[in-house]
Amino acid sequence: MLFACWALIASFLAGYYWFQYTDILNRISGVVIHVNVGIDYGNGTRTWHNNTKALTGASLFDVTKQVADVTYQVGVFGTEITSINGVSKQDSFGWTYWIWNSTSQSWSIVWENADVYKVTNGETFMWYYQNAFNPPP
Repeated sequence: MLFACWALIASFLAGYYWFQYTDILNRISGVVIHVNVGIDYGNGTRTWHNNTKALTGASLFDVTKQVADVTYQVGVFGTEITSINGVSKQDSFGWTYWIWNSTSQSWSIVWENADVYKVTNGETFMWYYQNAFNPPP
């Protein structure tokens, strides 16, 4: 009876630690990629974070949190960025993000929340503080 209890407990512990191991392995097994992130504050000030390292499968939200102080709220439609580096959403002004389209040599808006959009190697993004949906200058 004692041996059966020991075997049962050992099996549960082995299963628990196996799941912990595979979870950690999945988190750190991504390939390192590089993306460029710009932040345009809408007043002529623009900062760049070029060659920002991220793992494959990372969202733009994850990458943005690496390079900036981000405040956000989670709602029905997903995660909404409410502030970047202390510049907060006010009245009709808010944060939109754009991706550089190298084919057309222009900025294209992305209609997905940043927590859903998965970045790929070499992409360039611009967070733009504005009150319309005009591309960054």
